[in-house]
Amino acid sequence: MTFLAHGVGERHDLPLPLDLVLQGAAVALLASFLALGLLWTTPRFTPRAERASREWWPVQVLILAALPFVPGQAWPHLVFVLLWVGLAVVSMLFGPVWRVVNPLRLAARVTLGRAYPERLGHWPAALGLLVFTWVELVEPHALPWFLLGYAVVNVAGGVVFGRTWFERADGFEVYSTLLGRLSPLRGNPFRTLVATPVRPGLVAVVAVCLGSTAFDSIGATPTWARLAPVPDWLGLVLAVAVVAGSFTAACRRTSGDLAHSLIPIVAGYVVAHYYSLLVVEGQRAVALLFGTRDFTPVDTPAAPVVVASVQIGAVLTGHLLAVVSAHDRALRLLPGRQHLTGQVPLLVLMVGYTSGGLALLFAG
Repeated sequence: MTFLAHGVGERHDLPLPLDLVLQGAAVALLASFLALGLLWTTPRFTPRAERASREWWPVQVLILAALPFVPGQAWPHLVFVLLWVGLAVVSMLFGPVWRVVNPLRLAARVTLGRAYPERLGHWPAALGLLVFTWVELVEPHALPWFLLGYAVVNVAGGVVFGRTWFERADGFEVYSTLLGRLSPLRGNPFRTLVATPVRPGLVAVVAVCLGSTAFDSIGATPTWARLAPVPDWLGLVLAVAVVAGSFTAACRRTSGDLAHSLIPIVAGYVVAHYYSLLVVEGQRAVALLFGTRDFTPVDTPAAPVVVASVQIGAVLTGHLLAVVSAHDRALRLLPGRQHLTGQVPLLVLMVGYTSGGLALLFAG
């Protein structure tokens, strides 16, 4: 199962030299920051409340009824490829789809109606995503136990707290909802992003998404192989902690208010890191769902130059959107004299994220 945690194809086969790509990425971010500072002097994006998604409970019932018929060999591909990666891409395009199709949400229809503790915020979601990424990257054979625990915890939470539990504590729904704010079909993504509720644990959720993707690349490098005595789970936790700590330090007291600006970066890295996995192993996943084992995927969409181009474009687009989103929000949060200087630490951090991310993708 371990290979499912990684992309397919030669990531280091760049159409341009790596040092030139890194320099170009840094210059693009710096130039965009300077242009925004000179031309974008007042905030333009007013928060737009998220439109309520319909709950298609018949679809949830249908999916629940179909789960026992999923072939055993299809479950790793179903979870690691179609659910984790496919869910992200579909959410970016169409909005928070997991909220619509999640069969466990049926538990909220028999809720006890208890109030969800505000202090918990998204912390249960962050913990759930961390456990899932541990299964994905470190212990894929623990997948059955994770799925059982995920089902039990979320059914119990839905019965006690109702739909609020899934909106705030279900890791997959929070993940899908955050990425769904980028959907162009739901209006201006920047207005939807700035309306992201600032709750406890929001930074932790974003840090888990970014840190786990970074560690997936780090774990494939020769440098990490030479650190063999260091357990993978520790590397995963440290990667998440570095992302969370660096962002909090760069933003200081406004980290929660600016956490939404990292959502485009998460989206960019998901596409860059998992594109080849989705377009190749996604085909195999569908074949396995229909009971076909000896299936050979078409790997033309994962040609090295195509993969490299998609990765560069996704990372740069995500960071440019993040710079714009952070700048507009900072104009509301910072005093006039600090509109530019107050953003410098975050800009430096984003340049570091961009350079580090591209280096991990292509220099392994």
